[in-house]
Amino acid sequence: MGLPALTDRQRALLDHLASFVAKRGYAPSLQEIAHAFGFSSLQGVKDHLKALERKGYVRRRPGQRRAITLMGQPRPFANGIPILGRVPAGTPQLALEQYDERLTLDTATLGPGRHFALQVKGDSMIHAGIHDGDYVLVRQQDTAEPGAIVVALLGDDATVKYLRRRGRQVRLEAANPAYRPIPLHGHVPAPRILGRVVGLYRTFR
Repeated sequence: MGLPALTDRQRALLDHLASFVAKRGYAPSLQEIAHAFGFSSLQGVKDHLKALERKGYVRRRPGQRRAITLMGQPRPFANGIPILGRVPAGTPQLALEQYDERLTLDTATLGPGRHFALQVKGDSMIHAGIHDGDYVLVRQQDTAEPGAIVVALLGDDATVKYLRRRGRQVRLEAANPAYRPIPLHGHVPAPRILGRVVGLYRTFR
């Protein structure tokens, strides 16, 4: 049985905590969280952290600064995450393929949830720092906030793009002006979000 679902605000806070810890090796202070999210008081931060703790995503130690622990997998290197295949970063053209491979990395830095890796093909996300041959690390979820980089399925094909809102329209946009945006509604087949990109893995040859 999985952990309880999060609100968009709670998910954003959890993502922020995971990113902060991965970069700096320690948790942000209440003041830093309040500044990052525009909370008018520290009580708002505490209430959101209490909700994450109640749902089992974090553990806090009262009375200590930066005492926030992400409740990731206890053995982060034990299994790694599955590599599900190659995903075009340009025009969707290749079907997802199942590979019997796993990427060995510290999944604790990715935060809670189910994750998978996909190898990128193409250059449409190059200005976002995602290159052909990179592995995107994806948290499995069927929704995401505008501005997030997502993996979306169009029929049997997958693509990695920004999720953007333009007026009333929500669409998938490349980080390369050579590629046209794909509307999330009104496109046939209708795109379906598979997950949110939360990390990148690159090897140098």
